[in-house]
Amino acid sequence: MKKYFLILILFFSQFNSAQTSVTDTQKFKQVGLVWGLMKYHHPDVSKGTYDWNPILLEALARCEKMESQEELNAFLLDFVRKYTTKSTRFKERKVDHSKLFLKNQDYDWIDKAVFGDELTKELHKLKDNGNSSGFYVKVSKLTRMVSFENEKGIPDFEVKNKHHRLLTLFSFWNAMHYWNLNKYLTDEKWFDVLDGAMDDFSNANSKVKYELAKLKIVAKLNDSHSMGFSSEVRDSLFKFSASFNVKVVNDSAVVTRFANKKLATENGIELGDVIVKIKNQKVSTYIDTTFSDLLSASNRTALHKGLSYNLLLCNNVDSIQVDLIKKNGEVVNKYIKLYEKFDYDIDTSKTQHKENYYFVKPNIGYLNVGKMTKKEVENAFKQFVNTEGLILDLRIYPRNITASAITKQLLPKRKEFIKVTLPINGYPSVSEYDAEAPLRFISDPFKTAASSKKYYKGKVVLLVDRNTASRGEFIGMAIQQSPNCITIGEQTSGAPTNITLFTLPDGSEEVFTGYGGFYPTGESVQRNGLKLDYTIIEKAMNYDPNRYINEAVKIIEGDK
Repeated sequence: MKKYFLILILFFSQFNSAQTSVTDTQKFKQVGLVWGLMKYHHPDVSKGTYDWNPILLEALARCEKMESQEELNAFLLDFVRKYTTKSTRFKERKVDHSKLFLKNQDYDWIDKAVFGDELTKELHKLKDNGNSSGFYVKVSKLTRMVSFENEKGIPDFEVKNKHHRLLTLFSFWNAMHYWNLNKYLTDEKWFDVLDGAMDDFSNANSKVKYELAKLKIVAKLNDSHSMGFSSEVRDSLFKFSASFNVKVVNDSAVVTRFANKKLATENGIELGDVIVKIKNQKVSTYIDTTFSDLLSASNRTALHKGLSYNLLLCNNVDSIQVDLIKKNGEVVNKYIKLYEKFDYDIDTSKTQHKENYYFVKPNIGYLNVGKMTKKEVENAFKQFVNTEGLILDLRIYPRNITASAITKQLLPKRKEFIKVTLPINGYPSVSEYDAEAPLRFISDPFKTAASSKKYYKGKVVLLVDRNTASRGEFIGMAIQQSPNCITIGEQTSGAPTNITLFTLPDGSEEVFTGYGGFYPTGESVQRNGLKLDYTIIEKAMNYDPNRYINEAVKIIEGDK
């Protein structure tokens, strides 16, 4: 009898050892992946039949005590089948494949995981379903923009609840995985982002840690539209700020303006001072270690833009150590006083021209496009009609002007200036390339100008830099279609189209670029920024704020 008992023990111990152990992170990740696939692909779930957020919370709680992959697979198989009833209808997808943009598709995880044959088959059935609805995500018929209007958050969200934090992670990650049209451009493959984010959100047991976890995953979008800090992070890490503004130039930061001249002067700061180290680190190293993981930016110059003014020198204590070079070449190591609050008294008296357009030289006109109205543009072109060249400055965000208001003065005929990718209703992960404008029957927004023999015939120099962003880049792309346009400056923000908003379970909102934006020739502007004919490389020492305009004058006069 003892012999048989021993055999039974050995049999069951071998059976148990054959089970594949699974960690908490692996369990939660697989639940989140399956939940997200069902949210956007399942015929009934995608139309809002079930309240899907509480269902994830329940699933996370139930899998807490599971110890093997086999037990988890059985649970997930039951989970998928539970919401597929006799009335559920899976359908074959029928679309025009000629314009499909497929670079965002990533379902490899279904086959790479150890789900087992039955569960894998069910997941592929979901992936291939062509009968998904638009409750959790809608594609507007008028604008073809994605809307998450039914993402309302949960009323009892609690930061200290790990499952609530994971709900935030999986809600946002899946929304981006299936509906962010520029996901394929991220530095780190979006699927690989999930592992690091799992640890961040699992361990974020305080409000600040939770907000930092959110910042980190949003930063992984590499999207300049998504840049921003919560008040909790700012108050915790960047509460104190300098009394002057800086601009990152190459590997330094130049003092460009006083926010409070009296306080800056008391700190021994002068305009043109060049900061070369912060906290004993080179400026570029300090940016990488302090900000790169927290600020979403399409490219490096866009990141530098985000650090403009005084954010670069913000700190959680009331001083910060810097090495700076004075105008006379003296190198100074000192602590700069920082302030929680101070009165702003920015001096604008030294601005050379307050007009939005003027003659730089008798034969060269200047237009500050970012500040101009349609009427001002019309008046300016009447005034500049016989000039040799025009400088169009797009280094300020253009709030009061449209592309057509400018390009009708510059182009001889109507012309396409942008191609876009647009989301397809009911088709997660796939978009339409070179899509027709949704409001083209009124006025095609992807074309600009009109046939005219009175267009401006002189040289056109377009000035762009890190501040040329979003609408500015959109207008810049249109201006660049001018037959006489030369673009000079530095890499622009790399986010040329509209924004889309997503509400997280905690009620906060994140934004990202809603369309993909391309030149008519196919080059992506998202992340890359506008094409440049001449790159301006500024110098930190003896910084010249008029460098751009001076270079433009040289081009018009034929000196470059």
